[in-house]
Amino acid sequence: RDEAREAAEGHVAKGRRRLSLREYGEAIAALEAGLSLDSQCDDLRGRLETLLSSARSGLAAQESARTEARVHATRGEACMASHDYRGAIVSYEAAVALDVNAAVLTSSYRSGVESARAALTASLEAAHAKLAEGESAVAGKDWETGIACFGAGLSLDGMDDEELRSSLRASLESAEASKAARDEAREAAEGHVAKGRR
Repeated sequence: RDEAREAAEGHVAKGRRRLSLREYGEAIAALEAGLSLDSQCDDLRGRLETLLSSARSGLAAQESARTEARVHATRGEACMASHDYRGAIVSYEAAVALDVNAAVLTSSYRSGVESARAALTASLEAAHAKLAEGESAVAGKDWETGIACFGAGLSLDGMDDEELRSSLRASLESAEASKAARDEAREAAEGHVAKGRR
């Protein structure tokens, strides 16, 4: 009987230590092993059962958090695939915020946030560059290049800055109108030249 109690106390200590380290599976195994012993001590059995209940609750909470984090990470991956970088950032940050009790998982979610931020930044920088390039071309009355640049800026994947999109759209419309006016003036001039030759 004393040997069984001593062994059960060892399982209590091991279970408590594993529980404090949030190693729930190991804690459950140690505590169940302690309960399987015939210690003939109600106090000891009560402590084992209380710790086992805590370990099972901790494991359930951890599994729930991991499941929810996987859902957010999957959504983040889908957002990245569709170039919705802001959506990916929100999803990955939600996964990071959950206590999944796994450094590798948390690190992968943080990496997702960083990748989404980098992709968004690159997309916005490229759109700003296309706007500047188009404005420079238009200033030199190169409407075709300006139109191509503004159109390219609007079609960039993940470029969801509405103010920037609005600037590109307005610049594109202005360049198209200027090009159309120039083309009309050329046609009219060519018509006059043709009349003058007759």
